[in-house]
Amino acid sequence: MCDSRTDTKTGLLPVNEVRSLLDVCWKAKTITELMPALPKGMKPRYVHVIDAVWHINETNGQEIGTARVSDVSAFLGVTTPSVTKLVGEMVELGLVVKHMDAADRRAVTLTLTERGLDIRRVYVEEYHAHLSQLLGGLTVEQCETTVRTLTEALRLMQEDAQHRKSM
Repeated sequence: MCDSRTDTKTGLLPVNEVRSLLDVCWKAKTITELMPALPKGMKPRYVHVIDAVWHINETNGQEIGTARVSDVSAFLGVTTPSVTKLVGEMVELGLVVKHMDAADRRAVTLTLTERGLDIRRVYVEEYHAHLSQLLGGLTVEQCETTVRTLTEALRLMQEDAQHRKSM
């Protein structure tokens, strides 16, 4: 897709625009580093898993575990083995509970503990409410454009990395 700043002869994005895009990606990383400090031993990925479990379980209530590890990995767009490892760590920290199906021990669902729900309340609900006020000067369109642009850039760069790896 070409716009007025894409070289129409070559279809290339000008190098200075590539530099600007990469610079803003570093700024985005800095934004994540400005998030509130997590409790000792808590990894930022745990908050993502907690939020995913909460959203997956939301339709049936938080007491009834419908979230499976595969659901969480699909929700987050990461591999199932990486979520399995995180969930194991989170069980040890008392953030989630694994529920085994009596008929099929491989069928495991997840629910959040009170501690997990508290973490979500502070680091998702309250922090997002704070950011909603702080970022009130941005438009929905600006946010949607940023999300689309970064998502597409990531997709293209991941495809390129896979292509280069297979050579």
